[in-house]
Amino acid sequence: MRTRWIVLLLALLVVPAFAQNSPYAVTVPVNDTAAASRDDAIAAALTQVLTRANGGQDPRSKPGYADAMKQPGALVQQYQYKKGQPGSAPLMLEVSFDPAAIRRASGAADPTAGGTANTLLVIVRNGQGQLMDPDALAPLAQAAQARGYQTVFPPAEGLPAASSVSSADSATVAALTAKYHTGLILQGRIDHGNADWTVLTGGKAQAWQDSGEADDALLANGANTAGDRIDRQLGANSSVGNAASVWVSGLKSATDFAALMGALHEDPSIRSAVPAQADGDGVLLQVKGNGSLRALASGVGASGHLLVAQGGHDGATINLRWIP
Repeated sequence: MRTRWIVLLLALLVVPAFAQNSPYAVTVPVNDTAAASRDDAIAAALTQVLTRANGGQDPRSKPGYADAMKQPGALVQQYQYKKGQPGSAPLMLEVSFDPAAIRRASGAADPTAGGTANTLLVIVRNGQGQLMDPDALAPLAQAAQARGYQTVFPPAEGLPAASSVSSADSATVAALTAKYHTGLILQGRIDHGNADWTVLTGGKAQAWQDSGEADDALLANGANTAGDRIDRQLGANSSVGNAASVWVSGLKSATDFAALMGALHEDPSIRSAVPAQADGDGVLLQVKGNGSLRALASGVGASGHLLVAQGGHDGATINLRWIP
């Protein structure tokens, strides 16, 4: 069975598939293969994708729409011609657009784009176990912003137990990262000058304690210490844009591999992910992105299927685990 899986995976490595079922890809009719016809088709495809990105609403009122339509080809990642089905146009054009560019053009926030803060999910409770509101956590948010993080504060309803987060329960972490679109989570408890903290970097937990200061200072300390630990673990100064090697384990079938590549294709922090090696249940990818490894970890859990893995792999800058 393992040999069969490797053969299937290597076949996928050799023949990369055009993105299917991606919200950033669309197929439109085209008159012929002339450049003018192609450009018209790409413009029509871009309008469809921007409409989809705006929840079906007319995208023309968005600030980035006019600029995007001036050079729609600049937003294209990949395109190919294909023969039309019976009853449709004789020639079709499949077009896949850059996710980050689409988000910018549609006015959506892209927390992983260059110069924009990485997203940090913050869950802090008081001594009675009650969730603290954003106003009370302002010192933490200000310190986090100074470190380059955009803080997100979830409502109390539906939050998992604190023990599930601090123990880095994989199902709990996957659910939170999928819901709040970040793999960076800071959980704390503040009680009369004492603080307990846990930071999760894509599924790996680090815990510490602090005391002896006012609560506002403890909150700021929590954000700064979390930033220090994230940076040390992931090497925040290591650029993904210069091709990081990423090892992904937990792939049980060719279907898992195809789903992984689809998730990476839709991640706006990643420009490209090219398979370089397969071994057992894992694959080594050469990844180019829009920021640092910290930004990659911030967004990598957004699909709910990828978590930073324990251990390491030869030649890999970062190790991830696929969650079916």
